[in-house]
Amino acid sequence: MDIITLDFETYFADDFTLKKLTTEAYIRDPRFAAILLGVREMDGDSYYLTGNEIAHWLEGVDWTKTAVVAHHAQFDGLILSHHYGVKPAFWFDTLSMARQVHGNHVSVALSSLAKIYGLQEKNVPYDLFKNRRPENIPSALLDQLGVGCLNDCDLTFQIFSELMKSFPRQELGIVDMTVRMFTEPTLVGDVELLTKIQHEEWTRKAMVLHELGVSKGELQSADKFVALLEAEGVEVEMKTTAKGSAPAIAKTDDFMKGLLNDDNPRISALAEARLDVRSTIDETRAGRLVGMASRGRMPVYLQYCGAHTTRWSGGDKINFQNLPRGSEMRRALQAPDGYLIGVADLSQIECRVENWFARQTDTLDAFATGRDLYSEMASAIYSTPINKKEHPTERHLGKVLVLGAGYGMGWVKLQATCKAGALGGPPILLSDEQARDAIATYRMHNQGITELWKEAEWMLHRIIKGDEQEWGPLLLKDKKIYLPNGGWLNYTTMEFADGEFRLNTRKGWSKYYGAKLVENVVQSMARVVMSEAMLRIRQFGMKVINTTHDEVMVLIPDDKNAEDNFARVIEAMIVTPAWMPGIPLAADGGMSKRYDK
Repeated sequence: MDIITLDFETYFADDFTLKKLTTEAYIRDPRFAAILLGVREMDGDSYYLTGNEIAHWLEGVDWTKTAVVAHHAQFDGLILSHHYGVKPAFWFDTLSMARQVHGNHVSVALSSLAKIYGLQEKNVPYDLFKNRRPENIPSALLDQLGVGCLNDCDLTFQIFSELMKSFPRQELGIVDMTVRMFTEPTLVGDVELLTKIQHEEWTRKAMVLHELGVSKGELQSADKFVALLEAEGVEVEMKTTAKGSAPAIAKTDDFMKGLLNDDNPRISALAEARLDVRSTIDETRAGRLVGMASRGRMPVYLQYCGAHTTRWSGGDKINFQNLPRGSEMRRALQAPDGYLIGVADLSQIECRVENWFARQTDTLDAFATGRDLYSEMASAIYSTPINKKEHPTERHLGKVLVLGAGYGMGWVKLQATCKAGALGGPPILLSDEQARDAIATYRMHNQGITELWKEAEWMLHRIIKGDEQEWGPLLLKDKKIYLPNGGWLNYTTMEFADGEFRLNTRKGWSKYYGAKLVENVVQSMARVVMSEAMLRIRQFGMKVINTTHDEVMVLIPDDKNAEDNFARVIEAMIVTPAWMPGIPLAADGGMSKRYDK
């Protein structure tokens, strides 16, 4: 297979940039124009093409036998597919690969990677062709731009060559699949329903403001919100920040969490309304989805290794991973004519992986035999038999514990989590004593889990020292934890200071302890289970169009073989990994014209 490196240079202006538009909106905008295309062939021969030369050259390539290397392949790939109808045989994306190799705590921009590898710097004269349409660029400037573009192509290929020395081969297919979710879109958006969602969100927020008798500005302004609280007799706590002292009214502040659970309904309502009004995720995302759906099929942008655990994260200002289950926003995503959306869910995958890793054999046996773990946990808490039909609320507490307490949850967090109606269940009010007893009961019945936390605490010391140590299917080496797929979790910025472990992330220092490390490795192993299943699904000839942490969306032809094809998807999900013998995996799901699971 031929491998070529490509890089597009495109028109941009003050009011038409990727800083103001999503990648999809920019590329599909009527103002879009390709100025030139840089090409680097495997033998090192390189050249750039302009105008009609681009389409003519692209038509002459056998794309069934040609792979493409690009830095940010979603960008160049959507240009190729949307404007030129080109779909390469394989995608190598150095931006994605660099997140795995170097970690997502550092910049993996092309210029940053060039410095890491000691390569020539970027020299594209962006400021000189800003606001210039292709037809208005003088030939001398165009040549200067072409030289810079070819330098980018060369940098990209050299970086690709370096990344390939350590990048796990199995993951190349996952990168390719991730790029194609965006560059070869299939989902159809229900514009009418998305517009309705957006307007309903505006109306709902307006009603909240009306009922509380406050303005949007009073809730958004820190000073005005503090004044509202003080008028209700609340003494607002302060916190120390990099800029000095500030009210502790951020979503993550314990004081703010306390306000959300305040016994005074007006105080809790004000706190909830502040967070609600400041969050524009639903109305903004609905608006962006409306625009995307009106322009064509909907590209799904996921960032490969976007999270520290190597999981995907959302990108392009739209996160397709966290659309609430059962929401209208999910239902607004539809399969194209002649197809169904198959959604397969790895049931309780993190819980199963953690219990396998902790050698908690009684829980594994319960999973394997189909016992109701949630009812069993609730029965232990209430010291009386609990079942799903007669005691749904009590059983739900058992569910919260089974699925949520494995990462060291304390009683205060359990209390707040239950009151908020976690995991789609009813709000449960627990006294301090009830919350303490529930956590104590969970830990008493799951000593394998608690021992795993202690084991992980010891592993943190080994990480700091850079020791080599096997840990089940994992390997600690050089301050990294290597996974069964050849990838790794990066702890090179881990240190022990002031009596605690901490990791320097792109968001600052994050405190670490045994249970948190367990959470990291469990989520990363669950991710490997999912990615291996995705590769099997693709081998069946079916297209994966999105994935969340525990489910995968697959395009299923709507014909007489649909049920059999979806059964194969489920089978692919529950294959026991060779590196995880004895784990009882399970999956369920269904098919529909809409994403409504």
